[in-house]
Amino acid sequence: MDISEKYKQLKISSLPTSPGIYIYKDKADRIIYIGKAKNLRARVKQYFQNHDTRPQIPYLLKDLMSLDYTVVSSELESLYLERTLIQKHRPKYNIELRDDKSYTFLAFDYSTEIPQILITRRIEENKFEKRNFRDEGKQPPTSYQLQATHYFGPYSAAYKVREVLKTIRYIFPYCSNAKVSKKPCFYFHLHRCPGVCVGQMSLSEYKAHLEKIKLFLKGNFSQIKKELSSEMKQAASIRLFEKAARFRNQIRALELLEQKQHVILPKKVSWDVITMAFESNTYCINLFKIREGKLSDKQDFVFENHKNLAPETSKPEILQKFLETYYFETSDRPDKIYLEFKSENEYIISDLLYDRFGKKTRIQQATQQEPLSLLKISKQNAQEFLRRHLERTASESDKVQAGILQLQEILKLPVIPRRIECYDISNTQGTNPVGSMVVFENGKPAKSQYRKFKIQSKNTPDDFTMMKEMLTRRFLRSEGGLQIPNSNEPNIKKVSTAQPPATNHKSSWPIPDLVVIDGGKGQLNAALETLQKFEISNFKFQTIGLAKRIEEIFLPGKSKPIVLSHSEPALQMLQRIRDEAHRFGITFHRLLRSKQAVKSALDEIPGVGIKTKRLLKQKFGTVSNIKNTSLEELTNTVGEKLAKKIKESLS
Repeated sequence: MDISEKYKQLKISSLPTSPGIYIYKDKADRIIYIGKAKNLRARVKQYFQNHDTRPQIPYLLKDLMSLDYTVVSSELESLYLERTLIQKHRPKYNIELRDDKSYTFLAFDYSTEIPQILITRRIEENKFEKRNFRDEGKQPPTSYQLQATHYFGPYSAAYKVREVLKTIRYIFPYCSNAKVSKKPCFYFHLHRCPGVCVGQMSLSEYKAHLEKIKLFLKGNFSQIKKELSSEMKQAASIRLFEKAARFRNQIRALELLEQKQHVILPKKVSWDVITMAFESNTYCINLFKIREGKLSDKQDFVFENHKNLAPETSKPEILQKFLETYYFETSDRPDKIYLEFKSENEYIISDLLYDRFGKKTRIQQATQQEPLSLLKISKQNAQEFLRRHLERTASESDKVQAGILQLQEILKLPVIPRRIECYDISNTQGTNPVGSMVVFENGKPAKSQYRKFKIQSKNTPDDFTMMKEMLTRRFLRSEGGLQIPNSNEPNIKKVSTAQPPATNHKSSWPIPDLVVIDGGKGQLNAALETLQKFEISNFKFQTIGLAKRIEEIFLPGKSKPIVLSHSEPALQMLQRIRDEAHRFGITFHRLLRSKQAVKSALDEIPGVGIKTKRLLKQKFGTVSNIKNTSLEELTNTVGEKLAKKIKESLS
């Protein structure tokens, strides 16, 4: 079908001229692209008129078989909807800037009695919705329930956040306990907690203290010093000299920190300066954050050009995508954003920032000397950071390739082990047993192919039987239709009925080149006993065991293990894979264990969800205490209707 026929079939001329999002689907009805538009008809029409020069467009149009769309009230609303849908469906033709992890944020969490400062990679919706409880005839919850979580960031790396927290704790000590008690938090003994956990500082004072930390994160040092100076004088006037001395020390620490900051401009301007570097199919975006005329932060965001887009034609699109992603999540708004070159739709970023912060932000290319010189320095930083990143990546890649080739040589494998699978069992005395399977392809984790198994055959300590069950369930899902001929084992029958082997099944899993079992000779023999039941004569892969004690490598039919030096790339590769399997398995095991630990009579009460249960346990402790609590006190915590349900269910 040529382009003109596809244009007619999709009925593009009948699309509305309103703002909205458009969704392209392939012949299997999978979403392959999601876009936004100020004018839906005009935007979609551009794809068929050779106006769009992006290199991926011919491939997109070839796969395109159907079109869907949603009309919204404004282009800004289309940006919000587009972002939500892309995060949900991750279409293959949409640019995704991030590699294997999200940006890092600092979160001020007010859902506990003592607000917490946390590191997170996920922004959640507000934990408590503000409602007019008095109009509903209910007592309002305590104040800490009503305040939303406040985020600062994004930061390009977690180590930056840890450095920020270290500095904050030195100048403005903060508490790590979630509630007030007789037991102080760890940092109280190090004089890095103001004592709110043991009542030496009131909760209201502590919340005011947190507001200064927020000003610090915004780079607003002038306002902090002004407030601290006022509080110091007030404390001294009523002879609270120890408190006044604390404020004085905070002012001095801030002044020392300011002296270390590089003064960029004599004026107290608030700018973001953004440039881009590109090399070896990798982009680096450098962001200078200038607050009060000083360089308050420098961030470098690196991502691979996974879709092999032409760099020159894609730079404006990449920059636009970065601006949308970053300013959708940032906690800080500059007065001006200076760019190295124009992005696709700068005005929508201005609209986004105005919608989020209620103030206008100008986005422009530099014409004056000061921003031009900053753009030049930012560009140099982007190029240097990208050069170092590529050098590190190349060095790591060389080590990975050396490890893979050495594994082939040592294990005498018929092919280079491009796909390696590792298996591990995690349990506590047989309880909550789980199996983990991790996959490395070409020496790198293929996290989308990791699998976890709830072990069903055993709830007593028996790693061998658990390993057999996991491998049976895994290889019944293999490509090529592996089967267990004439099996009379009850557990295997149950598994094969639930997951019948199918050669072309869409969820079948590739055959590995190497299987690594976490354990010694016993675990390896259990695995081999299971694999021998499959018709795998046509599949040539090796199975080995890696024992933890002295990192011995056990091979089938060999009585003596292979012991490699810890400096050998092959052993380092196996250790990395084994450790990842253990991490993945133990994380799942702890999750199941924690879920079981919190099971209680509250789980059976309709209307009591996770958040309510957490709140009740924070407030009253045990179920027994909740049962003995008065109806009035329960009503003040969760409302009258739910309080009555809880009392009736626990009586």
